This record gives sequence, structure tokens and C-alpha cells, in this order.
Amino acid sequence: MKNKNIKIHFIGIGGIGMSGIAELMHKIGYTVCGSDIIESENTKRLKEIGIIVKIGHYKKNIKDVNAVVYSSAVNQNNPEIAEAKKNKIPIVSRADMLGELMKNKKCIAVAGSHGKTTTTSLVGNILESGNLDPTIVNGGIINSISKNNKFGKGEWMVVEADESDGSFLKLPHQISIITNLDIEHLDYYKSLGNLNLAFEQFIKNLPFYGTSIINEDDKNLKKLILKNDTRKIISYSNKNKNTDVYIEDVILFQHYSQFKLKFNNSINKLSGSHSYKIKAIGLHNIYNATAAIIAGLLSGVKNNYIKLALINYIGVKRRFTYLGKVNLSNIYDDYAHHPTEILATLKGAKQVNKKIIIVFQPHRYSRTKILFNEFINVLSKINKLYLLETYSAGEKKIKGFESKDIYNKLQKLKKNVVYIRRNNLNNIVCKETYQQNIIIFMGAGSISKIASNFVKINE
Repeated sequence: MKNKNIKIHFIGIGGIGMSGIAELMHKIGYTVCGSDIIESENTKRLKEIGIIVKIGHYKKNIKDVNAVVYSSAVNQNNPEIAEAKKNKIPIVSRADMLGELMKNKKCIAVAGSHGKTTTTSLVGNILESGNLDPTIVNGGIINSISKNNKFGKGEWMVVEADESDGSFLKLPHQISIITNLDIEHLDYYKSLGNLNLAFEQFIKNLPFYGTSIINEDDKNLKKLILKNDTRKIISYSNKNKNTDVYIEDVILFQHYSQFKLKFNNSINKLSGSHSYKIKAIGLHNIYNATAAIIAGLLSGVKNNYIKLALINYIGVKRRFTYLGKVNLSNIYDDYAHHPTEILATLKGAKQVNKKIIIVFQPHRYSRTKILFNEFINVLSKINKLYLLETYSAGEKKIKGFESKDIYNKLQKLKKNVVYIRRNNLNNIVCKETYQQNIIIFMGAGSISKIASNFVKINE
């Protein structure tokens, strides 16, 4: 292949975003290598397809490379970055490299505070169903392909656009989806105003012929819709009957959801009301599906193929993922780590079984500080809650905003909450499995491994 002589090194190649781009570059024909501080499922997968992965960051790792790619999680004092600078090797951010890949395709970029990964997966499934053979770069493992990326020969590319560090503003695209806009990543943006401005710019970054698909029921996004006067927007809503696409007749079943969409304005010659059924639970997934349906129609997929894709959808890893049964209880793993996400998962889980126990691991002290009252509000709605120590994600402790502070506040409110250490978890939580409960392990840190170990130990 023509790219074989170009060697690209990825620092932090095991990261969910980095691993996907590295694998795509490998499939396009580049020689790809990388390094990470630990072995993981992602690094193992990359090794299996022929990518050389070194554990540990050392300057010798970038010998004879033509470019170095890094993510925002990598410190600029990293020895491999220092060595690249010393030897004048081009250094490219993950977002810039993704942007380069996107230049060669017609792209759909999926942004928003919550639901990006699921919506990206849904759009990818719809384009697959319509035989468009898309390229997909996602922020989570897509269950249907058991990885977070796919190299397709078609003209379309579907990408999860990460707003956490502002890098989503670097991604060229023709269609955008914005699922919602919540208070998140203020460690980077500093204020909700700055976050709003970034999403406003994201809409403006569309070419003049592009379209943004936006959730009108989100109060922050509604303001952006009203403010916009330069780009085409297709809005969707479950509240406003006069929106472009109105969600109606929602029925939530135990293992799937049913709804109708009324197309007030024709999209690719489709108008009127149409029924859909998705193999996913919760109103939040109906919103995600609606955005994906609109994107599918804009990219030329026929409605019957879209319906088929939704019925056959099998989800994304760590989004209410069923792990197995322990005694009489069903065990689930879920990525929810923000109050809005916790509430959405809780509401969805009630479709399956109202006897819910949650094992929650808070993620980042800074997030807990910014959203402390919101966390207390949503966690107080849980019938029985087990709280683990905060997963720091490299942050220093912030006094007054640790997991034990959440526990103390909930106890004062006389809520059924138990603070447990990781080494006591199996013995304590196992006692709950002798009744027909749903037990959800929830969070963005090491909780997923804890959940898997819990099921293995107690099988």
C-alpha cells in the first residue's frame, strides 16, 4: 500500500478514542505503532491485528517514526513528546488526526453532553442497514462489531465528536447531531456560557449546505436554535407538536420501546407519521433514535431499512449492559456518571424491574464539586444505594466533595445508602442477590471491572 512507508506512533494508544483512530489508520495502510502505561483490552485487540504496542512511555519508542499522535489525556512533559520535539517529528493531536481522516468522506458528527456514543452507534447501524458501508469512529464498544470503529468503503463516515476539550470544533462534517447540552467539562470551559459558545460555534462550523439535527426539548439547545440564523437546523421534540419532527405515542415495554415520528417538514421525501420500534429502553434512547433516524434519512437511507436497523439494534458496551445472573438478581453495567445520565438509566431500568439496587462509583472530585446538589437530588431517588470511593481519574482530592461527603448528606436526608470499601463489596452486595432485584454497577471509572469480577466470583 502507498502509505506503508509512513510510520505513525500513538501515545496512549489504548484509550477508547485513540485505539479507534489507530486501527483505522492501520486499515488504510499506514504503519502504526503506539504506547500506553498499561495493558488493556484495547491494546490486546490492536496487537492481534498487527500493531506494535509498547507498555510504558520511553523516548526509544518513537525511533524512525514520521509522526506522533497524542490525546488531551497525555501530559506535554511526556518523554515521547519531548523526544519528538527534539527530533522535529510532527506532533498531531487526536482530533487533528481524526479531522484529516474525515476530510476524505462525507461526515456525520454526533455531539452532546449525553448519548453521543449510543447515537453514533445507531447512526452507524442505520447506514449499515441501508448498505452504505460507512466508516465509524465511536467513543464506546459497539456490540454488533465488538469494537469502537469500522473501516467502510462507502462515502459516509460517522464520528462521535468529543466536546470535553473543545476538540470537536476541529472536525469537518456535513451533518451534525446535538443530543443535549448539560453542565459538564467545566474543568475545561470554566462556565456554562463558554460551553454554550462552543456548541454555537459547532453549528456555525457546518458548510452552507450542511444540516444540524438538534433536540429542541433541551433548554440550552432551544436557546441556540432561536439564536441561529445562518445554518439549516432540523429540530425534534416530544413536547412541541409544531417542531420539524415530533415524537408521539411513546410506549415503553420491558425490553424495547415503541414510538411514532410526525414529520411536519419532509425529509428526503418522507412526511406524515411513521411508527418505529427500538430494541432499547428509556425515553432518552427514543430521543437518540430520533436524531439517528433523521441523519439516516438525510444520508439517503430508505425508511424500511431504518426500521430494520432499530429493531436489530443490540446496543453499546456499558450502556445498561446485562452481565448475567447472580442467584435471583440480574446484574447490569452502566457508564452513567453524571446526574442526568443516572436519572435516565434509573427511569429506563424501571421498565424492566422496579426493584433496583445501584452500586455507584463517583467519577472525578471536580465533577462532584460542580454538581454536588444535582448528585444528591438524583441519588436520593434510588431505593437502595451502595457508594464506593471516588474514582479520581488523576485528580487531587477536593475536601468536602468526596464520596463520603455524598454519603453523609444522603444519610442526613434519611436515605437508604451504604458506604462500602471495594474489598468488602462482594460480601455485602451478594446478600442482595437472594431477591429478584436489578443490581446496576454504575460509573465511568474502574466500576466496570468490579462489576465483571462480582459476576465471575459469584457465578
